[in-house]
Amino acid sequence: MSCPDAAQKRNRLGHTGIPLWDELKSYLGEYDCVAGSRHFMAHCRGDRELDLEKVREAIAASGEVRRVRAETAADLGTAYGVVNPFTTDDGVVQIFDYELHHPLGVPGTVMTNAGDHTWGVEFDPAELVVKLPGARWADIVQPQNAADRPRWGVREPETIGILTGNPCDSGLELCGAVNAHLRRLMGRNSLGDVSMPRIVLVSTPQIGISMEMDRREGPLRNALLSGVDELCGMGAKIIVHPAHTTHYFAHDIAERAQQKQARFISMADATAQRLRDAAISEITLLGTRYVTDLRDKWSVYREAFEGLTVHSPSRAGWSKIHDLGYEIQQNGPTAAAFNWMRDLLRDEVPANCKHVVLAMTEFSPILRKLKPRGHQGKILIDPLDIYAEAIARDYLGVPSAASIGDTATAQSQDSLEALNLTR
Repeated sequence: MSCPDAAQKRNRLGHTGIPLWDELKSYLGEYDCVAGSRHFMAHCRGDRELDLEKVREAIAASGEVRRVRAETAADLGTAYGVVNPFTTDDGVVQIFDYELHHPLGVPGTVMTNAGDHTWGVEFDPAELVVKLPGARWADIVQPQNAADRPRWGVREPETIGILTGNPCDSGLELCGAVNAHLRRLMGRNSLGDVSMPRIVLVSTPQIGISMEMDRREGPLRNALLSGVDELCGMGAKIIVHPAHTTHYFAHDIAERAQQKQARFISMADATAQRLRDAAISEITLLGTRYVTDLRDKWSVYREAFEGLTVHSPSRAGWSKIHDLGYEIQQNGPTAAAFNWMRDLLRDEVPANCKHVVLAMTEFSPILRKLKPRGHQGKILIDPLDIYAEAIARDYLGVPSAASIGDTATAQSQDSLEALNLTR
């Protein structure tokens, strides 16, 4: 009986419900002329509001335009809720908003009723308009979107570009985590594959030299910026980089992305913000020396974690983490890797420190398979997962958890619940 009602009940691609902007809104109206009253139809996307003054100008009406009365609609063989572009005679002027000329998302079609409240039809407006006698395009909607539309995904999707190393394991981990958070955030409104973003990935072998970053800074920076250029050339508007060590170059990456009309999301900033939202003031930071030695210029977390009490690994711990990183890169999460993880949590985390930030992407596959007893009683925080949620929220255009009232909850609950982490 309305566009929101119809959109929730449409069946398309094996799912009940379509985005409100894929439901065609049709207005059957009339205006006065010398010969009496004349009828017209105005069509736009379901989440837009018609601007009747623009409609009046588009049909060159000298006076006001108005919706037809129920009796008139019945005489024309239609009624409220079943007005559509197909059930009218050639004498009715039909105006389609320009926005309908371009598809939004997948599959790019719109739907409307088929002359009945229980039947629908799916079509491409651009193909229809050229077949309807007298139909034409015009700008007939108000500039702002209608409020409170259901969140079926992104109205005009942006491509996410992942800049990762080689092998591209961390990029694939991030890709899967982003999609998981998108499904969770959209809930029942997720339409499956068609609600997921277009993601492009560039795997750059040169990122492997970051293990000797202090001696290879120039070539490493150039490789990262070249990767950003390549992603933007593929249409990426959101640039992300699932790596801790090379986040040292975050400012350079963000600046290059901005030059290419894209934006960069920082994993370090997302992690630091999430810890503060959860009122966590003390952590142990496990990762390579470049990342976790906050006295060193190379650490991106030196500024991000300012004000927090941060425990860093010992020299022996850094050596073990260095070996662990290469083990995961070369052989995956082996038994040796799990043993080294256990030793790190036992030997490098102070007994009174509850939270451990795993600031090396090679930790993520271990954490996913690590049994609870392997956590040594600590709450293990995976920045990659926090990063994935920040990316998903940015893509959807939804506020951060803190800005929608989760901060108080996070402060009053165990940090495990507040951060959705694993003990």
